[in-house]
Amino acid sequence: MKRELWAGASALTMGLLACQPVLAIGWREAALIFLLIVLLLGPPVYRFLRRLEKARERRKR
Repeated sequence: MKRELWAGASALTMGLLACQPVLAIGWREAALIFLLIVLLLGPPVYRFLRRLEKARERRKR
């Protein structure tokens, strides 16, 4: 195993095994992040799925 990869893997493992969490968020912050993701990614994904459905209907004809 390469030395750089070993050093990175061991640093990641030590960080994950720390006594205190590195990233601690509450349910309000998690809900806010989820809401932002839904609002930012929801409309483009919905439009894409509609176009995909229309394209499939055209292929059937």
